[in-house]
Amino acid sequence: MQDLARGMPVFVTIWVFATGAVVGSFLNVVIARVPKRQSIVSPGSRCPRCGNPIAWYDNIPLLSWILLRARCRSCGLPISARYPLVELLAGILAVAVLRHTGP
Repeated sequence: MQDLARGMPVFVTIWVFATGAVVGSFLNVVIARVPKRQSIVSPGSRCPRCGNPIAWYDNIPLLSWILLRARCRSCGLPISARYPLVELLAGILAVAVLRHTGP
């Protein structure tokens, strides 16, 4: 199946978007931790409200935020829309770069 706009396989477009969203997820870590002079490597992701660790399956860019209905699984408090917004924008930017530069 081809992406009719540029002749790229749809799979490539999806893969690049997902990779961009993962980069966006890492950017969220940087955005949250660098101003506080915290490590961007460890500890692993935690709820900013209750501090409980976030399991890998609750840390999938965009998808987890939607499936959890924008709430922490542990404490039930809302998760900021900034997280999926940064992931979404990074995914869109990655696809835009791919379309501009080609595969």
